[in-house]
Amino acid sequence: GRARAARCASDGSSSGTDEAWSGTADPARSPPTAAAVAAEGACSAGFGGARVQFVQIGLGTNTTFVQNLAGPWRDWTRTIDWLLEATSERRARRVRGVGVEPVGHLCRLHRSLAGALPRVEIVEAAIGDEDAEGAEVNVLDGEGVRHLAKAMQPGQRAQFERDLVFLRNMSTVGCTHPELAMHCEWVEQKFDVKLPFTVQRSDVWSYGRLVRTLNFAGCEVLMIDAEGCDTRILASVVEHCQAHPGEWPQLIQFETMGHCDKVGGGDTEWNTIKTLEEAGYTLIGHSGRDSHLAWGEALRREPRLSAWAGRWKCSRCGGRWQFPYVATLRGVACGECSHVRRLRHRR
Repeated sequence: GRARAARCASDGSSSGTDEAWSGTADPARSPPTAAAVAAEGACSAGFGGARVQFVQIGLGTNTTFVQNLAGPWRDWTRTIDWLLEATSERRARRVRGVGVEPVGHLCRLHRSLAGALPRVEIVEAAIGDEDAEGAEVNVLDGEGVRHLAKAMQPGQRAQFERDLVFLRNMSTVGCTHPELAMHCEWVEQKFDVKLPFTVQRSDVWSYGRLVRTLNFAGCEVLMIDAEGCDTRILASVVEHCQAHPGEWPQLIQFETMGHCDKVGGGDTEWNTIKTLEEAGYTLIGHSGRDSHLAWGEALRREPRLSAWAGRWKCSRCGGRWQFPYVATLRGVACGECSHVRRLRHRR
């Protein structure tokens, strides 16, 4: 058995245990036949209407729940482990999870790792506010990069690969990453090369279509890193959950580096936070990197989520449960100490 990539078009077209790294899969689980896919209009039996622990939209090459649960130790990150602490299950073979990635070779990489995770599905698609077929995905050309690297000295080659990490994770659907030109210019001048890019194609699914295709009902953690498309994805999440009020993600992390503001204009990121608060979320923490919001009902009802939120602590006054917290290079400050409330009022 193995976790499968959901590459079909429905709608008509760490735990730290040895088990997490065992690489063994559940032999009772097998991929569906092509006939079954066509007949059911879905890519697998899915999750049988159950809530999943983790949904990650935008996998890239680092910091994914799949790598934490089934990858080598060098790919393990505290960030993912910290988010998994808010879930009801951290044992690799029991975690129900969904990973979504529009770039083909990155999807295949995570699908291979997910072979050890019998309850994880990997979907090759982009998530947006509406369905679309064959959207353009701007991708760094792997073959062209390898050709450039072969011509370099070993030490320079290693540095070149390290400096490409950001660019490998800047693939965007239907637009150009707002910081792509700056990073390209820096790398090209440093190594005196012309970086090669290519266009791939990917279908775009709404969040509702993702839910219907994999047949799950909400998630405990929704992690989004979609290079400027995060707020459009969250708009799709809100639209789906307003029609299905039992399926609001219990904890949301999305990127707030200003990329969505540059793509969408104005205060797109803060406006999305406001929309989520109006829907019933509490802003737990905000930074120039990510923001975290907890579903109010789950925050009251779920001890694990309450415990996770209660570990946030102001480095100035020591206060707990004084949301929202703001993380800066100087530490984490509560809403009272950080003046975030005044900032939001001005917006």
